[in-house]
Amino acid sequence: MNRTVLPAALFSVIFLTACQAPPTSPRPTDQLPFMGTWDCGATTMTFTPTSYIPSNEAAPITIRSFSTQNRATTMTLADGAVIQVQWQNDNQMTFTSETTGDSFDCARVAG
Repeated sequence: MNRTVLPAALFSVIFLTACQAPPTSPRPTDQLPFMGTWDCGATTMTFTPTSYIPSNEAAPITIRSFSTQNRATTMTLADGAVIQVQWQNDNQMTFTSETTGDSFDCARVAG
C-alpha cells in the first residue's frame, strides 16, 4: 500500500479554506431589500445599513455582521444577539430572533 503525504503548506490551505466564514452579502448593505421600517404587529422595527432598531422607543443596536444566503439575511448584533430576516417580496418579510425565539410576519411601512 502506497501512502502519499501532503505537504504541510497544502494541509494548512485546506484547513483554512474549510474554516472560513460564510460569504457576506453580495451587494452593499444599503441595497438589501429589507432596509427600512417594518410593521411586525407587536412592534415596528427599522433596519439601516449599520443598525437595527427593535421598536420606535428603543435605541439603535449596531449590526456587527451580515450574512446573506438566498432570500435570508442573518445579522449578528453588537450585543451578541443573532437575528434573521427572510423577505418574501418588496413589502413582506419574516423576522426571527435566534436569541429570544421571537418570530414575526412583517409588512413594509410606506414612506
